[in-house]
Amino acid sequence: MRAMLAVGLALIACLSWGISAFLAGTKSRVMPVLTLLMFSSMAGVGMLLFSVGVRGVPLPRDPNLLYAVLGGAGGVGGLYCLYRGLAEGAISIVVPVSALCVLLPVLTGLALGEVLHPHQVLGIMLAIGGGVTISLEKKANVNKKRLAAGILPALGAALGFGAFYVVMDFAGAVDPLWAAMVSRLSFFMFLLPAVLLKRPSLKIKAIHLPVVFAIGILDSTAALAYTNATTKGMLSLVCVISSLYPAVAVILAALILKERLRGFQFFGVVIVIMGVTLISVG
Repeated sequence: MRAMLAVGLALIACLSWGISAFLAGTKSRVMPVLTLLMFSSMAGVGMLLFSVGVRGVPLPRDPNLLYAVLGGAGGVGGLYCLYRGLAEGAISIVVPVSALCVLLPVLTGLALGEVLHPHQVLGIMLAIGGGVTISLEKKANVNKKRLAAGILPALGAALGFGAFYVVMDFAGAVDPLWAAMVSRLSFFMFLLPAVLLKRPSLKIKAIHLPVVFAIGILDSTAALAYTNATTKGMLSLVCVISSLYPAVAVILAALILKERLRGFQFFGVVIVIMGVTLISVG
């Protein structure tokens, strides 16, 4: 039962991050990346502050909660690199490379003594492969210079997201909600110096605010769901499911923006479903 609950929470994180990434992809074309991150993070912090206030549980005095501060640093760095990579390079390169974030938490989980069943190992391989397959862009006629320009930010995103997955597992063991709160607040505090240094335009049209706020709320919801999931199941399994968010963004682009999926992308959807099913069977 706990394994199924962990899978369910990880799927919520995957869907929330995927929808957030899709919306952020549309808004990053009309405003500076730092402006988008600034306003969306404010909404996310506000949502978690409300949740903490409603629950009424005081901040735990456990030093392990400080891992969430590192989670905030990894999160802001990962998102900034991802958005920069998508602005500089091809989606078909940036998204799959950023999905390599799953390797760090999987290896960490195994190093900490987690033992996987053979069918779960197969499920992880299928989920990763299917997620990368779905994330491949329709257009591949890009020059080498453009591809190279996006690789380094994508690797930075993979490192940032991977670090977030690992440290939030440690912080979530103390209190998932407070871990998410500290992480999002740290996210905002690490972002502030970059905003002051770069001085992007903070003027944003009112018409964009609902979507920008939704991006932050979805991102915080995903962080909370993921942190809860790590307390119910193994890190090496939870992180794989949560990191399938690029596939969600691609599917949304096909449904909403009418971007057609190629045959192998539909095949990737089937592979992902098979992988998640195998992972969830303990």
